[in-house]
Amino acid sequence: MTDQTRRNIALLLADEDSDTRRRAAEELSESSALAPVAALAAALQDESKGVRDAASRSLYAIGGINVTRAIVEYIGNVNITTRNLAAELLMKLGAIAVPALVPYLEDENQDVRKFAVDILGAIGSAEPTPQMLPLLADPDPNVVVSAVEALGNMKSAEAVAHLYRTYEQFDCARAPVAEALGKIRDQRAEDFLLAKLNFEMTTPSQNPVTLFTLIESLGLVGNAAALHTLQQHVHTVKGKLRSALLHALIQISERLGEHPVLTAGLKPDVVKALNDDDVNIQTSAAKWLGSCDDRDVTVAFIDALGASPELDTLLQSFLVQRDDTFAAATDRLATADMRQRKPITSLLGRLAFEYVQRILRHQEMPIDENLFAKAFETIAGTWDTADEEARAAIVDALFRLDGDRAVEFLDAIMNDPDPWLRMHVIEVIAAISDRRAPEFIARFLEDDDEMVREVAMGTLQAKGFIVDNSELSEQE
Repeated sequence: MTDQTRRNIALLLADEDSDTRRRAAEELSESSALAPVAALAAALQDESKGVRDAASRSLYAIGGINVTRAIVEYIGNVNITTRNLAAELLMKLGAIAVPALVPYLEDENQDVRKFAVDILGAIGSAEPTPQMLPLLADPDPNVVVSAVEALGNMKSAEAVAHLYRTYEQFDCARAPVAEALGKIRDQRAEDFLLAKLNFEMTTPSQNPVTLFTLIESLGLVGNAAALHTLQQHVHTVKGKLRSALLHALIQISERLGEHPVLTAGLKPDVVKALNDDDVNIQTSAAKWLGSCDDRDVTVAFIDALGASPELDTLLQSFLVQRDDTFAAATDRLATADMRQRKPITSLLGRLAFEYVQRILRHQEMPIDENLFAKAFETIAGTWDTADEEARAAIVDALFRLDGDRAVEFLDAIMNDPDPWLRMHVIEVIAAISDRRAPEFIARFLEDDDEMVREVAMGTLQAKGFIVDNSELSEQE
């Protein structure tokens, strides 16, 4: 250990100035010997947040078994800040921290046992499963529940049979056990989960939380038997439970390579599930409805746009194949909220491009020119209240619908007295691929505002054009 390292240890532990202690903690990140590691661990209790954070960063940078052994004792510290710092650091260090944590599973303090369990569960290594299993019968129910959750996060197949017994012994652990079995994804759990689901369904005091987790887990591990049972129960649950059940049916069906039948009685519930607050349930509902050609499903798909990019991609893959989409999307855009406008506008632009391609191939068009014109007016009408991303979609769609009218529309904006708006228009137009875009941007080379002219010139040059004396020529 160098003299400078010794000096930094002394400064970290004793200097009155917090900035000096912080710098010392930062410099000790290059020393992995026991003494600097111990000093940094002690600094997790420093009164200064800057020093504590610097010590934590240095300990993480050093890493290794010595660090885990030095900080693990702090998970029992009475100071919650120190305790949480140690826990976060152990979780970041990952599997290497497991051996240091295992002895604390037998600590006489139930809070320390629970904290050690929680940290191991967050790390997710199945290595400490044998030491974790006895805690499924811990005298403290909070420890039991934490152990169940941890074993699920660890995806420990060894724990499955033990979890069955815990389900029977502790009412408070039923929902956590059901969830853990789903996370472990051991298909041996299907029969157990089905038996418990049938019992809960026929019990007057059924617990909705337990029911929900049983259904959710069957979606992850169930096969043909689960598919059959869930289909039988689909009309006996309502609300969120029915949405979860429909989601589970889709998950199992996809695993089995099947598609569940969409009966008339189920359709309203599946449509409703499109607006669930869980994107996984929304996705399942979309897949279920994908083969249904009814206009109300088209409208429901459009209304569900904007929830997430992944769901939008799926919904658009269905919508572009439906002949009534363009008209329905045009009607909906007029009253759509801010979240929906960009994906609906992008959808209309994509459809317009595909329809133009049909015309060029002399194929039949599912819409007429009047609807194109209506869509143009509707999209243009959203410009004033649109954000930057939506405006880029607006310009792109307008050019796809009618390039000449799009130029006329943007001409009006070009004359706006606000130079910042004119620069914004240049940036928006630069993002589209229409061949007329560079020509339109070139008009701003004669703008009265110097900044606007510079943005126009820079944009054209970035797109591969040479600008000379306000004339535009394509670069060879």
